[in-house]
Amino acid sequence: MSAAGVFHAYLKNRQIKVARELQGVEDRISQYKLDITTLEIRLDDQLNPILLNDRLIEMSSDLRGIPPGMVEEVPAFRGEFPVASPLPGSRDSPPLPSTSLSTVASGS
Repeated sequence: MSAAGVFHAYLKNRQIKVARELQGVEDRISQYKLDITTLEIRLDDQLNPILLNDRLIEMSSDLRGIPPGMVEEVPAFRGEFPVASPLPGSRDSPPLPSTSLSTVASGS
């Protein structure tokens, strides 16, 4: 009987330890969520056009506003437009066929 009591105490202690670990994980998750929310708010503040304009003025930036009529809208790529191929000779382009290889292959 005493072995069952010891085993029961062991299981209870293990259960308490696991519950504490879970609480610690849940606390860290809630802190991370709070940190993410705080960062999103700071990012929204930094990307606010009015505040951004004010900061540029404070910094005496050379950037100037562009009139809306000067901006050309470019449609977002959704798969219906062909993708431009790389320029010949660029690092990403396929190698150009060599004339010396074609003469060797033809037996001339």
